[in-house]
Formats: sequence, structure tokens, C-alpha cells
Amino acid sequence: MAIPGPGTAISINTIATEFGGTVPHSLSEYYRGGGLVPNTPGNAAIPTSGQIALGDFYGSANRTQVALTIAADTLNYDVYTNRTPGYVAGSTDLTVTVNAGVTVGSATVPAYAMLVPSAFSPADTVTIINNGVIQGMGGTGGAGASVGAVGVYPGGVGNAGGSALYVNRPTIVTNNGTVAGGGGGGGAGGGKKVQVNPMLIAASGGGGGGGGSGRNGGVGGAGGGTAAPGNPRISGSPGSTGTSPAGGAGGAGGSPPAGYVIGGTGGTGGGRGAVGATGGSSTSPSGTPIAQATGGGGGAAGNYIVGNPFVTWPATGTRQGGVA
Repeated sequence: MAIPGPGTAISINTIATEFGGTVPHSLSEYYRGGGLVPNTPGNAAIPTSGQIALGDFYGSANRTQVALTIAADTLNYDVYTNRTPGYVAGSTDLTVTVNAGVTVGSATVPAYAMLVPSAFSPADTVTIINNGVIQGMGGTGGAGASVGAVGVYPGGVGNAGGSALYVNRPTIVTNNGTVAGGGGGGGAGGGKKVQVNPMLIAASGGGGGGGGSGRNGGVGGAGGGTAAPGNPRISGSPGSTGTSPAGGAGGAGGSPPAGYVIGGTGGTGGGRGAVGATGGSSTSPSGTPIAQATGGGGGAAGNYIVGNPFVTWPATGTRQGGVA
């Protein structure tokens, strides 16, 4: 706690309570930058040598308070990189506040939406107050199965979502909002080519999986194509890109006339901190008793936190996804 400002009586004991020192106390112990009093902007009135007086200590403090506010959507916020202005290594209490309605996301799946690295001095304190959303990027949807020769072609698997918060030193996180891993991408639909009769080959590509949820949502997977020969042959549709609250829809499988074979529908991308849905299998509405192409599995959800052993949670709020 800082020493009160002018108009309040202070004594050598007031200064010792704030900065410590050795009994019997003397003002000569308390030169700025001399070991007990940090050389911070808030202590600029305290001399580094020469004449020193009690009045020089009004408003001074043993710790520096740095308050950072994230007031607009942003990506890949590094708390250490943004620690200025006023940061003094070893004597700073730093607080980052994410405002309500603000989302901190990521530009890529491997990168964290927000990170607190170990670069801070061990004597610093770091607190995050989240009133908004901190969310990893969504995983991309699986690619719909493309078909070549007569046969079955499983759909592609969805990709994992990214992680939200990385912490590598003691940190307090008061979560009044949401911390969520990116949703996993949806699995793609299976594709198939069948020999209907000696003169007719029908082919259908699988639908692409939907992208997972994220501040940058995962991109939907491509629809599966169909290679000649074959007529009718219909490609699958691509999946949709995910959004921050929800995963994207899976694309439709190819559906030739007469329903000889229909490609599987892509799975929906996972929502915040959720696994993507499995893609659908191909079907044969005509009832042909033949094997069908299976859909791909959905991608895993990202972690809401990596480095949880370092974190104290005074308020847990909404936390979605894995934890590490």
C-alpha cells in the first residue's frame, strides 16, 4: 500500500512499514534505487543521494501498479510484451482486464489467444480479470472424400482446435466471462462410386466438415470431387467456417439423380471447447445391399488453459475445453 499523499502525517516508521529496513531506521536507508526503495516513476520525488526528508516520501510505494485494459477484440495477446508503461522488474503488480463484450482470439491454431510467459521477474505479480471471452482458434473441417475407381472412400478427419490461455508462471485469473478452447473441425462425409450396371457408373463425393468455433473460426473442409469415368457423378459441398459461439455446418454429400449413391454429409464443427461431429457415411437410397463409405472423425477441442498448475482461480466463470 502506498504512503498517503501530502496533508497526512508520516514518520520514519511509516516509511519503514512500506519499504522495510534495519532497526534503528534512518532516512539514509531509503534513497531511491538504493536497495529498499525501487527506482520507479511513482517514487521520483525521493532523491538517490544527498539531502532527504520525510516529505519526499508522500505518495511513494514499494510496488508499482500497472493496469492494462483490452477494450477491443484482439489476437494473440502476450501479457509480457504489453507490460509497459511503468513496469519495473521485480516490484510490479500487473493486472490485465478484458472488458465485457471483447474477445481475445488467435490467428492460428498453434498460437495461444493469450499468454503469460515466464519472462517476468519472480517477484512480480500478474492478475487477469476476464469479463469477456478468451478463445483459441477453431480447427479446420475434414476434406470430403473424393472418389476415383469404383469403391468406398472414407471421409477426412477434422482438425483439432487451438488453446486459449497459456501460463508459465504464478498467475491469478478471475474469470467472470468465458475461457474456451477452439472447437474441433467436423469430420467429412464418405464418398463412393458404384457400378450400377454394365453401362452405368454413379459416383458421389463426400461433404466437407464444418470449421470449429473460434474468434477466428476454423475453415470448412472442401467437398469431395469425383473423377471420370462415371455418369452421373456429383461432388460434395464444402463445409462452413465456424464462428466464435458455434461451429460451422457440414457440407452436403453429392446426390446424383435416381439416388444410386449419396455421399455422406460433413459433420458440424465443434462449438466453444467442443469436439467436432463425425462425418456421415454414404448411403444408397435404392436399397442396394452394398458396403458404404464411413465418415471421418471430428477433431479434438482445444484446451481452455495450458499451465493450469500455475493458476489460482478466485472466480472460475465458464471454462470450456481441455485443461493441461
